[in-house]
This record gives sequence, structure tokens and C-alpha cells, in this order.
Amino acid sequence: MAAVEAGKAAVAVVTREFEALAHSMAANAGRPGLRVHVLPYPLESLAPERVAEIAAEHYPKLMGTLGAQA
Repeated sequence: MAAVEAGKAAVAVVTREFEALAHSMAANAGRPGLRVHVLPYPLESLAPERVAEIAAEHYPKLMGTLGAQA
């Protein structure tokens, strides 16, 4: 939340398992509009190659949410 309070673009990145918690915590911290980017769950049981594929798939959208180009 420090980045948001400093006026910086911020996105919380969570797995699907923690999506509701991320929104709840943001709302409780007075930031109900905090952008949350959701990754698949679980990640820890996937092969490293699959995790790298997921990262590559999500990176452009995440950067776009922050207003940057991937």
C-alpha cells in the first residue's frame, strides 16, 4: 500500500486462491479500487517451464495495467 500512498501505480499480484483476500485487505486499508492481477492457482505444483509460460502470458497485461509497455 505504500506505493499507492506515494502516488505510484500499483497492482497486487495474487493467485486465484487469494483473490478475495487481496480485495478485502485493500478495502480494509482504504483502497477498495486497488487493481488486483490474478494468476492461476496452484503454481507450486507446476513444472518450472509452465510457470515461465504463465509469467510470459501475464506480463504484458500486468505492465499495461501499470501504464507501461511490455
